[in-house]
Amino acid sequence: MPLNFIRVVLPDDFDRLVDFLCANRWPFHRITQPQTTDVSHLEFANSEVTSYWAVSDGRDVGLIRLLGLDDLVEGSPLFDIRIAETDRRRGVGGECVQWLTDHLFTTYPGLHRVEANTRADNVAMQRTLGQSGYQLEGRLRESWRSEDGRRYDTLVYGLLRTERSR
Repeated sequence: MPLNFIRVVLPDDFDRLVDFLCANRWPFHRITQPQTTDVSHLEFANSEVTSYWAVSDGRDVGLIRLLGLDDLVEGSPLFDIRIAETDRRRGVGGECVQWLTDHLFTTYPGLHRVEANTRADNVAMQRTLGQSGYQLEGRLRESWRSEDGRRYDTLVYGLLRTERSR
């Protein structure tokens, strides 16, 4: 499934963001079934955040948010990937991780590393990160609180520029 990555433009894309995020369940995110007000509280485009649609055959199959873009020389950007329920387990997440990794290292020549966090029970994302060259760097115990109040461990992954082509 070939993907195209298109930058999110606000306010033009707000209704599209609401439609995409509210139409799907996000079991590994803090809010599993967002409402319009939840979407309006998320950042999609500013000096620290840039977002992209993952589009296949004219259909939105994913959304990528690149976070922490304000301190790239000293810090590490993070990312949030959301894949539509109908497109999960089809390789879309892996394509998104590969694209965003290449995009970050190409766009920001001073960038040293990219970081990713995932819940310890999100096995699909762990596999995707590993296949994309990211290394497990640590575990933050009971640091990810879910919508129902349960706490999960957060797994921290990283990829250095020097590891990118291995």
